[in-house]
Amino acid sequence: MELPDDVLKLILEKEQPVSLDQYSTPAAAIQQRLQWLIPAASVSRRWRSACEAQLYRTLLVQIDTDSAQMASNVALALANGKAGRARQLCICISGLAAIEPAELQRRLGEAGLLGTVWAGVGRLHVTQQSQELRRRDARALGRLNAQLAQALPGLQHVAFGDLLTRHTYGRVWLEPLLRQRQHALRSLRVFSDVLPRLRPSELVAIQRLHIDGVTFRRPLRPGALRLLADSLQELTLCSVPHDGVWELFASPPGAQELVFAQLRRLELVFYWESSLVPQARSIARADGDFEPKSSSSSSDEDYGHGKGSGPGYMASTIYGRPRFPELRALEVRRFPGQLGQFLELFAGSPHLRRLVLAGLSGELPAAALDLAQFRPRLLALSVRVVGALQPADHTYAHALLGQVFATAELQQLSLSLWFARGRQSGFEFAPEYTQLAGALRTLRLVAPLGEAAVAGLLRQLPRLTDLALEELDPEPVPSVALLIQRLRGAPPAAPASTSLVRLSVLCAEGAGAAGHRGLLLRLVCALPRLYALRVAADAVAELRKAVRALVTSGVAAQQAAQLQGIRVAELEL
Repeated sequence: MELPDDVLKLILEKEQPVSLDQYSTPAAAIQQRLQWLIPAASVSRRWRSACEAQLYRTLLVQIDTDSAQMASNVALALANGKAGRARQLCICISGLAAIEPAELQRRLGEAGLLGTVWAGVGRLHVTQQSQELRRRDARALGRLNAQLAQALPGLQHVAFGDLLTRHTYGRVWLEPLLRQRQHALRSLRVFSDVLPRLRPSELVAIQRLHIDGVTFRRPLRPGALRLLADSLQELTLCSVPHDGVWELFASPPGAQELVFAQLRRLELVFYWESSLVPQARSIARADGDFEPKSSSSSSDEDYGHGKGSGPGYMASTIYGRPRFPELRALEVRRFPGQLGQFLELFAGSPHLRRLVLAGLSGELPAAALDLAQFRPRLLALSVRVVGALQPADHTYAHALLGQVFATAELQQLSLSLWFARGRQSGFEFAPEYTQLAGALRTLRLVAPLGEAAVAGLLRQLPRLTDLALEELDPEPVPSVALLIQRLRGAPPAAPASTSLVRLSVLCAEGAGAAGHRGLLLRLVCALPRLYALRVAADAVAELRKAVRALVTSGVAAQQAAQLQGIRVAELEL
């Protein structure tokens, strides 16, 4: 039986390497892609068609400034007449040496990119891992951007990543191209401070804006760039100082207040120091693995944005408190001020449905998670406490759980409370927390739970259909035969849940297959509607074998058909 075309395309998309930063040399990503797709294309005509769609959809040009080395699939697309299949272009510049605009133009021309009109390409991704592009020759830089503009007439989305930026202005050499495409540009992502040479009128068409490293190394001066708030639909600002964040934005001429009239999604990742990036602002997300420095770092004074710099995050000095009448989703990470007060800014957003909060325990006080001001419209909540909690944090953890589960209208909840010593820390999750959360349909919980707590939790949530549990600490069972013997001698268990259909489980480190089989086999017997089970990769084969043994034993004869139909698969981490 042949695979359907859409399934075949999904397989090819999953199997081929797609990330450019996985490889150590500029040519490696292209070579990996070709090594997989070209042989696969020879299987049949259907496979060739599916492979070509993947091979030519993304044009890749990788340039090493330290040598003449370059890798690209552009010439291959042109030679095979597949230019019309291209939809996005990725340019990666790496090496220790800087590169002149004329040299970059020559290399892109040599790859076959310039001089051809790529009408279907709407997305441009530039990743720069080299020293700053030399800008002394303004004319050469203008010619380079002009040729790119001619080659990409349908460009609507631009992402520029400068991985060696030290948060200085003037490194985004694509500014002339952005200016030429100002009326067509729909999304922009830059890894630098606010672009200094683009006027607000040139950003009016942008609907999605993502700026990493908003550090204000230079104070905003009168007349400096300020983004128009009323055109944005999605906004992400990373590494922002918590004082004066709204001074980035302007309302239309004559407006008396700052209104983000069309903004649907807002993500703010506030400034924090990383011990891996000395003397520079970190742009890592709050759920990364970096270790934050203490708040007494001298760089706070250097930048003038210390934690004690005042409540400037509540209002603009020009417009006062901003308004977000169309906001649907809000993410706040590593906020260093009064979180509860900050969230009050969004209490008047009538359409807010999703809220994501992340930070250290000191940045997420339990009292700040009294979300009564967002009821009943808030439907999805995610709370992640960054870093390991200690036994001394038990009171905090219990208070946080009580607040989070008290939002009765929630349908989706994700909560992460990671204890350094798991259940050995002495923390016990009480299922009673969930008594007020009867509307939950999806729950992801990272906390030290035992088997009794899991069963109690399920009984408290009558509408739950999807459950993901991490850091479980179950009682190990030496063998499947011993477990079946125990089940045979025990009275039939009452269903723990009649609504749950999908379950994902990741046991604490060291639990191994013995821990998975004990907990999960007992659970599947108490979940009559379960049909999808995801576990760690090293437990998949063992668990499939255990489920088959359970069916063969006849211990759960009434559920035999359901148990045989359960799909056990690997949990994607």
